[in-house]
Amino acid sequence: MTHYTFPISIERDDDQYYAYSEDLPGVYGAGDTIEEAKTSMLEGIRLYILECKKDGKPIPVARTIYSETVSVAIE
Repeated sequence: MTHYTFPISIERDDDQYYAYSEDLPGVYGAGDTIEEAKTSMLEGIRLYILECKKDGKPIPVARTIYSETVSVAIE
């Protein structure tokens, strides 16, 4: 079994959460909660990788190796 690791981002828009990865354009997830969006995204990633394997296409390598939320104070 091969494990693939990709960073994902989850954003809120009104009453929905949306998940995506900068490393996997076109792969998205959505849900009413953060956990639902994450689960939806994981399924999207799984299907994307299976499709790459089926079509003989390379599976993208994660480019993002670190992500952090920062705050800046401005007077």
